Amino acid sequence: MRVLKFALKSKNKTKKKYTQLLTILIVNFVLAPFLRGNIGELVLSGIFLYTIIVIVKTFSLRPILFRFFSSIAILAFLLEIIGRLELYESIGVYLFLIQGVFALYLGVAVYLILQDILFANQVTVDIIRGGICVYFLIGFVWALFYGIGVSFDPQAFSQSLIEAESYGKSIYFSFTTLTTLGYGDIIPVSPWAKMLTNLEAIVGQLYPAILISILVSDYLSQRSK
Repeated sequence: MRVLKFALKSKNKTKKKYTQLLTILIVNFVLAPFLRGNIGELVLSGIFLYTIIVIVKTFSLRPILFRFFSSIAILAFLLEIIGRLELYESIGVYLFLIQGVFALYLGVAVYLILQDILFANQVTVDIIRGGICVYFLIGFVWALFYGIGVSFDPQAFSQSLIEAESYGKSIYFSFTTLTTLGYGDIIPVSPWAKMLTNLEAIVGQLYPAILISILVSDYLSQRSK
């Protein structure tokens, strides 16, 4: 009986895995501009990384691939700790390294989650929330892309996107571009910055219009049967 109860609890958690991730993503997105303390930001990052690892663990991955993915997450968190404690020697090299590792980690997560929701046997509400999670993750990945580019070309935008190891401006600019809101307070200046922002705007339009709409329509058609 205890084994059966545990199995049922595990199944329910699996069914709501993307609901948990979406909650963490929204919390990170909302609180990021207001958190100034190192401890608070580290706690949020730790919960965020751990949540994605737990979700990826539910996928049918080979052990070596899961260990590789987990190692990237641990490395990303350790680099953030180093950054908060200011133990690095060269800020340019450090920013490039930490943003590159985080971009790799989130990029692989996007790929794995997309693969999971696209090949799901049944489209549920949680699967749709998984699609929304990918949309949020795309915004975070692009923010890291901008940060990596600015590490080499500080004049690529009309304003500096990274100040005092804070990625608030980069995240803000990424999501205003992804949603094609475009306030115009920060403008891409260099050719690569213009190309990257245009590409993000295209993804921001096509992704919800195609993938999210397909998931919702499949879910509604399943319910009507």
